[in-house]
Amino acid sequence: MRTGVLFQQYRLHNTRLFMYVLLSLLMSGYDAVATMEHIRRGVAAEGNPLMDSLIQRNAVLFFFVKMLLTALGLMFCYSFSQRRLAQLGIKAVASIYALVCIYHTFIVFFE
Repeated sequence: MRTGVLFQQYRLHNTRLFMYVLLSLLMSGYDAVATMEHIRRGVAAEGNPLMDSLIQRNAVLFFFVKMLLTALGLMFCYSFSQRRLAQLGIKAVASIYALVCIYHTFIVFFE
């Protein structure tokens, strides 16, 4: 097997879209950590009831489950990145996380 053939399998389909995926993962991590901090300070609550029960039990498990679910969803969409709907899904996730991060930052500075 030639080395070039091996690496061709793992080439990025769309570098710009992959950056949206990476940024979404970073923002998801910030969202998780900021949510835990806001809950600790008593200035916010987890909006998702399933994740809220998880964060009340184990914050580390909450973080890893949140990151895993986000990563799996983004990887699924990226695997179909040649389709417009998958591209829109990734961009929508990045946009929503950007708004959530702005919200968290607002809480940090004004609460």
